[in-house]
Amino acid sequence: MHIHILGISGTFMGSLAALATDMGFKVTGADLNCYPPISDQLSRLNIEVIPNYDLEQLEMNPDLIVIGNVMSRGMPIIEEILNKKIDFTSGPKWLAENILKDKTVIAVSGTHGKTTTSSLIAFMMKDLGIDTGYLIGGIPIGFNKSASLGQDPYFIIEADEYDTAFFDKRSKMIHYKPDVLIINNIEFDHADIFKDVEEILWQFHQLIRVLPQKSKIIANNEDKNIANLINMGAWSEIEYFGTEKSQSWSLGKVENDYKFYRNYKKVNSFKPKIFGHHNMMNSLAAIASIAAIPELKIDQRDLIESAEKFPGVKRRLEFIGEFSTIKLFDDFAHHPTAIVAAINSLSNTQEGSDTFAVVELASNTMKKGSLKSQLSKSFNNCKHAWIIDSGDTKWDIKKAFSKIENVSVLSDLNDLDSEIKTHITAHDKIVIMTNRSSLTIKESLINSLNSI
Repeated sequence: MHIHILGISGTFMGSLAALATDMGFKVTGADLNCYPPISDQLSRLNIEVIPNYDLEQLEMNPDLIVIGNVMSRGMPIIEEILNKKIDFTSGPKWLAENILKDKTVIAVSGTHGKTTTSSLIAFMMKDLGIDTGYLIGGIPIGFNKSASLGQDPYFIIEADEYDTAFFDKRSKMIHYKPDVLIINNIEFDHADIFKDVEEILWQFHQLIRVLPQKSKIIANNEDKNIANLINMGAWSEIEYFGTEKSQSWSLGKVENDYKFYRNYKKVNSFKPKIFGHHNMMNSLAAIASIAAIPELKIDQRDLIESAEKFPGVKRRLEFIGEFSTIKLFDDFAHHPTAIVAAINSLSNTQEGSDTFAVVELASNTMKKGSLKSQLSKSFNNCKHAWIIDSGDTKWDIKKAFSKIENVSVLSDLNDLDSEIKTHITAHDKIVIMTNRSSLTIKESLINSLNSI
């Protein structure tokens, strides 16, 4: 069977391509821009990627076309598919019908932390001898791809609230019908498709409405939007996690050590390799989700010890290296809350002098300026931040930050070199934050730092 994927270079669709290839299907795809690490993954799998959406590709006569949510009505190739009544489906529906229906599914949802938490669960399963399937929006360190079928009857999936396709405006996550659902946090995001957080909550509610009663929800008890969501109705068992011992799963910090509690009782100390409060919450959710599968019968201490070994995810506060004593990190943060979490994590837990940030506003929400008020307060714990204005934003970034002394807006990446040499001193830390490829910014920074 030949499957052709339109919009193949997105993390979800690129991962889907890997799974379909593993199942023995012939897979081809098309996209306008294909960046690492997904482009590298597709190349390793010998998947042909056509760099356009020209109609000629339909002459390959694929048996099925999987249409990504980057595609829309009015595009010539979409109109041709509809006119000729060629079989098509969405990525989430294909995944649910061909893989998830036969698996025990752990779905990780939330505005932030999906990739890290999903990767942590996949890492722990592998570490504990379970060959689980997974589809993750990034590549865990120590893994060579973002998706795998696995031999055992378990599957970990990022449950994204973004819409499915132009012909199915429900969130992707509604297709997955998980046995264990993590709800890590909910904030306003995706301003290109959602008007407010209430619309996002409504999509989460649709997911909960179709959860089997025997499913289990693992929910962050410190998030007011999650509390509002649960009040809309839930028919599955709920276990809460947080920093209060009254929760089913909790962590408490004592000096530089974390204590892990299960139903008020201390289980063990917890000393993970990943850092920051947000990653402690991710760890709690991951441990609780595996414990929620009774047939695995894994001791809680073994779960904790496994989680402590997790090295992290590429582009999630990933340590790039040290250049002229300056530590450089790369992060996928593209929301004010995630930006604050990354800066605070580096400032509070990493040895060194000051923390600096280089930020590119690349997401649709950031480009529209929907969160500009929050963004203006995101750099309080940062010595200085440079925002790269790529020219495609729909608001005046320079005006918005003109009175904020520790933020500079650069319209040309080449200006970053002189800025770095003016502000950076020995042992400082710099984090790059963008949801586009960070390669160009990274190379520019490394060249600047090596010449200090």
